[in-house]
Parts: sequence; structure tokens; C-alpha cells
Amino acid sequence: MERAAERILITGANGNLGRQLVESLSGTPDQPASIPVRALVRSERAAEQVRNLSTAQSPEVVIGDYTDETSMRQALTDCDVVVHLVGIIKEGGGATYEAAHEETCQVLARCAAQAGVRRIIYLSIVGSRPDANNACLRSKGQAEAILEQGSVPVTVIRVPMVL
Repeated sequence: MERAAERILITGANGNLGRQLVESLSGTPDQPASIPVRALVRSERAAEQVRNLSTAQSPEVVIGDYTDETSMRQALTDCDVVVHLVGIIKEGGGATYEAAHEETCQVLARCAAQAGVRRIIYLSIVGSRPDANNACLRSKGQAEAILEQGSVPVTVIRVPMVL
């Protein structure tokens, strides 16, 4: 018999979709949560956004770097499932597609396998493929391939571009 998830890690939890997912999984006063949520974000400002959500069960918030294995290992401790929402739709300010998509997935794939994570759920974009002409879609496609080649089962969800 399969046990219920002990904890779900949400990366990029301070984004619009991340906040909505944290709220949904963390429950409301009328419907308490049954699954603890851990949110991995990059800054104290982002952590405050998650901490200030109106939820029945406060999510645990970890501040770290998505491309740093030490940060990722710490965030993955005791997590069974990861929902990986990290990504960008436009490069700028030092942020590159390669770092945001591919490097985060390389680190996640390695660390998740070491931590015994049972499933990774990856949010991607419709049209993503490793040979796409568009740089963003190509990078997302390469990130999907990185996760799919890893040892942890992955579910890729492709949505229209989220703005």
C-alpha cells in the first residue's frame, strides 16, 4: 500500500501559480490541509510573499538558490514530491534561459534522486522541445529532457505561456 506524501516541495512558490498552489495545498479554515508544504524561494522578499498567504497551515519556507546543490538538498529533505515552477519567459538582469531552466533541472534531478523523491512535476510551456527555434521554448524542452533522463519519475505539464 502506497503511503501519502509526507511533504511537497514547491520551487518558485512566490510566483502567481506558486502562490495559488501553496494556498490550495495548505488548506483553508473550512478545509484544512493534510499535506505539509515546503516552499523554496530565492529571497527574503519572496519568502514574505509566501508567509503572508492566507492558509490554514502555514507553509515552511526555505530561502535558497535553485542552482546550488546544498540549497536544493536542504529543501528536498523529507519531501516525496516536487512541483518545479521555476522559469522565465524573457532573459534579462543576468537571468538566462539556460540557468533558469536547464541548470535548475540538472540540480533538481541529481538532488531529488539522492533525497529519495518519488515524483517531480515540471511546469513547461506548449511548444517546448529541444530543437525549437525559439530560445525559451528550446531551453524548456532541454530542461524537460534533463528531468526525463533522470532516475526520478517526472510528469511534465505544458501550459500556454504564463505571463
